[in-house]
Amino acid sequence: MAEKACHVVASTTHFGLTQALATMKIIISALLALTLAPAFAARSQDRPVAEVLGETVYDSQVKSSTERERSDSLRTLVISPAIRNYLEPYKSEWSLNESEIAALTDSYKAYIKCKPELGLRLMDPPFDKLFAVMIGGKAKVERFIYLNHGHGRILFQQSGAEAFDATLNLVHKLERENKFNFHDQADRDLALSYWTRTNQSSPLPDPGPDKAFQLDELLLKCS
Repeated sequence: MAEKACHVVASTTHFGLTQALATMKIIISALLALTLAPAFAARSQDRPVAEVLGETVYDSQVKSSTERERSDSLRTLVISPAIRNYLEPYKSEWSLNESEIAALTDSYKAYIKCKPELGLRLMDPPFDKLFAVMIGGKAKVERFIYLNHGHGRILFQQSGAEAFDATLNLVHKLERENKFNFHDQADRDLALSYWTRTNQSSPLPDPGPDKAFQLDELLLKCS
């Protein structure tokens, strides 16, 4: 009798635990559903504005406090990733090599010595590899785009010179290849307005491949 009683108690306990675990799973699932439902509902109601490299960009991701901000945000979220993806396979062609990095660094150090009246000083941290890559690396990327996409005018910005016309040619190429597409023509026009708006700072004429974005132009020289 004692053994039977123990068996009954054990079976009852096992059954009770199984039922309790099943109930807990149901409760947890329900809580998760309630928690995640607003997020799923919000995303389902969020307007897709573009596709880039197989990913959807939604309106909630786009900063839009002003028309200019929306333009910049659309370009950052849609066009820039497509350009970066295009450039990646050609990295060996536009990356700075060690001799180019050394030349940029050495030219700055020499310039400081021969132009003390300018009040320049060695940077802290020093004008090292990272800074040289920031300056020379951009120039090489722009030259690569310039040489491979029709040359054209150059636009000088605070961040450096840009292959203005060639970049727009590249953007059109990537769009034709469906690397990105906008759902709305107005958003497309806004994203491309950086290159098409009439109030854009006037780009300079094409200097030609012998001069455009040459690293020699970045080297500081003592006259």
